[in-house]
Amino acid sequence: MKRVLITGAKGYVGSAFIKANEDRYRLSIFDGDVKNSDDALRASENIDAILHLAAVTTDKPGATDEDYFQTNTTGTFNMLEAARQNGAKKLVYGSSVCAVGFRATPKLIMETDRCEPTDGMYGYSKYLSERLCECYSATYGVSIICLRTAMVVPQHELVVPLNPLTPHWLGAVHIEDVVEAYRLALDDGDIRFGVFHIAADSPASKFDITKAKAILGYEPRHRLCESGRPGPLQFMKGLLSRAKGALR
Repeated sequence: MKRVLITGAKGYVGSAFIKANEDRYRLSIFDGDVKNSDDALRASENIDAILHLAAVTTDKPGATDEDYFQTNTTGTFNMLEAARQNGAKKLVYGSSVCAVGFRATPKLIMETDRCEPTDGMYGYSKYLSERLCECYSATYGVSIICLRTAMVVPQHELVVPLNPLTPHWLGAVHIEDVVEAYRLALDDGDIRFGVFHIAADSPASKFDITKAKAILGYEPRHRLCESGRPGPLQFMKGLLSRAKGALR
């Protein structure tokens, strides 16, 4: 049974992963501080793989740029270095669509597209962490998979914008599909380094998930069709509704 260390185990995704896979892996919960390199080293002893989910997110009230950088980027560096020193063969990193960035485009966003991080330092902290993962994989031979997840539901309320081209609308992904994607990444035995988009297989998503399907075997079960962009009639009705509201 694979020995897996989970950081961020108390978070929404971490808790869901543990509940779904507690019988599949020998799970260890990281109970230290990822910003502390000694804690990272101690926790990762005798571990086969690390599922690195610990992060300061945009949901945290009062989070500063330093909070994002120290926990998300420095914390990732510490976990990568711990994996290298303790001989862990794999690390799966919980990245975000913010690393590639929001953009108003009619085209699907590919993993190979230029990264233009959004949401301030949060997005940059995820982007920089991906580059650290790439470096450690190339330099030290650690197998690393980065999963860029779209907005996870039902953790976040799904609000469809009136404007179908709004730059901050990238679709969503159901928590059960996110958990399955992390399982697939942990069980993969061939990838040396890879970045994958994890989103719903829905017209609402701006992310291409062909690569995740073909290489990881990712097959999302929740299409989230109700989150699709409004059609022209819905769009016009929405504009009229807003106009009426402004006149009241």
